[in-house]
Amino acid sequence: MLNDRRQAAKTIAGQAAMQNLLNCYLRETGDGFVYAAGEAQVKGSLRPEHRFLAGLNAGIGAGAAGTLVCLLPQQNIALLAGVDYYSATGRHRFVFPVHYVTGTGEGAAAASAHAVEADYVTLAALLGKELTLAAKEDASPDELMLRTIQSCQNVERFVQARMDNGQRSTMDFITAEQSLVYGHLLHPTPKSRQGIPEEQNAVYSPELQGEFRLHYFRAHRSIVLEDSALELSASELIKRDLRGDQSVSEEWLSLHAGAEEWPLVPVHPLQAEFLRKQAPVQKAIEDGLLQDLGPCGRAYMATSSLRTIYHPDAAFMYKCSIPVKVTNSLRVNKYKELERGVEVTRLLDTEIGEVRDQFAGFDIVTDPAFITLRFEGQEGEESGFELVLRENPFLGRAAEDAVMVAALVQDPLPGGETILTAAIRGIARREGRMEAEVSVDWFTRYLALSLRPMVWLYQKWGIALEAHQQNSVVKLKDGYPVHYYFRDNQGYYFCKSTEQLLEDRLPGIGTKSQTVCEDAVADERFRYYLIMNHMFGLINGFGFAGLADEALLLAKLREALEAFVPMNREPSIFLESLLNWETLPCKANLLTRLYDMDELVGSLEAQSVYVDIPNPLVKEVEQLAGRFESTTAAVLR
Repeated sequence: MLNDRRQAAKTIAGQAAMQNLLNCYLRETGDGFVYAAGEAQVKGSLRPEHRFLAGLNAGIGAGAAGTLVCLLPQQNIALLAGVDYYSATGRHRFVFPVHYVTGTGEGAAAASAHAVEADYVTLAALLGKELTLAAKEDASPDELMLRTIQSCQNVERFVQARMDNGQRSTMDFITAEQSLVYGHLLHPTPKSRQGIPEEQNAVYSPELQGEFRLHYFRAHRSIVLEDSALELSASELIKRDLRGDQSVSEEWLSLHAGAEEWPLVPVHPLQAEFLRKQAPVQKAIEDGLLQDLGPCGRAYMATSSLRTIYHPDAAFMYKCSIPVKVTNSLRVNKYKELERGVEVTRLLDTEIGEVRDQFAGFDIVTDPAFITLRFEGQEGEESGFELVLRENPFLGRAAEDAVMVAALVQDPLPGGETILTAAIRGIARREGRMEAEVSVDWFTRYLALSLRPMVWLYQKWGIALEAHQQNSVVKLKDGYPVHYYFRDNQGYYFCKSTEQLLEDRLPGIGTKSQTVCEDAVADERFRYYLIMNHMFGLINGFGFAGLADEALLLAKLREALEAFVPMNREPSIFLESLLNWETLPCKANLLTRLYDMDELVGSLEAQSVYVDIPNPLVKEVEQLAGRFESTTAAVLR
């Protein structure tokens, strides 16, 4: 039986990897054609001499609603797959297996074509090679392949664990945080991780529901750097937390938590192993400025980001540095991000914080304090001890039904349903309404909780939030959204055009946090994270699950954006681009991965690859209006 589950998990993980790879490639290149009822639905058209490929795949993907034909001209290869869900927002569902056909160039004929079944490794190799051959810059196909395999093997491990142990019966904050067995659904390597020893995966991976204690160092105040927007300092808050932790003995507290001139600095256990090997740390210990106290206190659990840890009884979550590369980036806290969290907390204490009062149910989870160490000769550099204290609004019962948006729409294991599906169907049964009607109602309420306050904040104050699905938590009540939380001390952009407005409210804004950027950069990031990643992803979740027509929800989203046109703030083109442009710049996760770019390093302008994709807020909404007019005309006739 174990072997059967292992094989099933392997198949599920491989298909998830291929799903992501194909969708990323189609989105970022436009080199794909989905045929349904003889008409191409994706950008471009297939040459007549290649039309036999669609017919060839018809025999392979029997029962599919459409046929994907994706040409790889640099290699004279075509990819073929059945498509059983075609998405207006660009994440389609494929029928497996996927096949590839060689020899599709000039003079190719159906008689000589032979379709070969592809696994995820073959598909990654073919797509990586095609992009590398067409690349104008240096590419790293070997790194892409390595990360793809790592990611797929991790997904296989996580899926099998869920099969073996079952799903948790209740939904709360940490259950949702640890539910992302597949990760980012439009990323080629969503679960790639470098730096966690194999034998420690079960302890530190949120998907495996591990728990661990923090590792504590005791540092002389002369090497401590901290700040806090609260009445208590970061070091006082850390000691207060330990004093309220029943697992910490009075003897330990008396020995280590009494002296004010000796703050305690908790670090992630993986980071502790890394830090003990560093020469400045060893020297500080030898000089008597630093003491290694080892593990202590309650067992924390990793949230979806891996490095932010949570306990339902702790007043703060801790955002730690870890020596682990996740997807594209090494997950270490930058000093400017520490300052940014405190700065935003102070900014929200000014009149800017009225956004929370003006929009009931909207909240920003703050990162009000930080602590780190600075060793001699390390001025301006991170020491590795950088720690963020994040407020925890999900204490005790407040954690119930608090769900990260990415978890709402995460693909279920075979035979299951998404959290969103369960919520919508529960409401529909209780209220005796159609699922599609409930879906539109649910989404409209959600826009009021999330999109409206964030766009208002951007238009009035020039503050953009990096509100992607994983940075967004929604509180449900009876299945409906009632409260939205944004979280992320990295994810703020202050527009250059409103810098003086913000400076007037909080002098010195952006000086240490390096948060001010050109409006064009803020437009690009706000548009991608809030609209393309978050809203389009949520809309896709409705459509993918068969709950509602994506075009209907896109029309609702467009309507919500149009309401802000009177507030339009130049030189921002955020609204103009979304409402009028035929194509939009979109972050290209596959190309960013191919070029091995760390998205947390370098200038804001050059952290990721962006490509233009069709704008469904124009194309799909116009087509929906056309369908409505045709139906109305038919009824009138």
